[in-house]
Amino acid sequence: LMVLTINTGHANENISGLKMPESVAEGSDGSIYISEIGERDKDKDGKITKIDKNGNRSTLADGLYDPKGIVFYKEKLYVTDRDVVLEVNTDGSWGVYTGTMAFPKTPVFLNDIDVSSNGDLYVTDTGDFVSSGLVFLIKKSGDVSVIFEGNKNIKAPNGILPIADSKLLIVDWAGDLLEGDLITNEIKRIAEGFDGGDGLAYDNGVIYISSWKNGVVYAYQNRKTTIIDDKFEAAADIALSRDGKTLIVPDMKAGTVTLIPINPKN
Repeated sequence: LMVLTINTGHANENISGLKMPESVAEGSDGSIYISEIGERDKDKDGKITKIDKNGNRSTLADGLYDPKGIVFYKEKLYVTDRDVVLEVNTDGSWGVYTGTMAFPKTPVFLNDIDVSSNGDLYVTDTGDFVSSGLVFLIKKSGDVSVIFEGNKNIKAPNGILPIADSKLLIVDWAGDLLEGDLITNEIKRIAEGFDGGDGLAYDNGVIYISSWKNGVVYAYQNRKTTIIDDKFEAAADIALSRDGKTLIVPDMKAGTVTLIPINPKN
């Protein structure tokens, strides 16, 4: 894999030396933020790492447990961490945004997180990774509800992505790409074959999907799946750069984040 970073402004082709990087997000300043789980189930060794456009590395926030999904909304970073959602400020200070008791069902394995245009958060709970998963909606008001569960098409939801006011994309650990309707609460399967599905990104009609189990990043468009790269050990929660030119891929087992240039059709 030849990785070019001319479009992103980042000096690093590969960011290495990370400890179980799970999720990535690009800030408004062009910096890349990475959630590092550290040792799984070890308390307070998780952190959020910042890589600026010159490749300089720093720790934004530490003392976390097992941080996973991250997303920006109005210069604040929202992070799933075991059974809570955290809010991280730009100065690195952080606190609990949604505590365990705020959830109508006790979270088992909070995983991915994304945000609507008005600041509502969508959070997946992958559950037992077999059949007990569900999706939470955290309103800006603080109210938390379950929006998807017990549907025959949803088993262990992982990656989540709002693509319209009333539509969500979900990739299930079982391997299915799903579309959820927030008005009817219906979920339909639109594609399959993404075993160990982890992350999602979307731009110009192309859905990018990562498979943690297979170490593959796919592109899905017009009912056709193509492989972007298949040389990862465990491709985790991917993100698209703000300019849409680069796919940012954390590899949990390899301890790296790779920047892949893409050429979306305009």
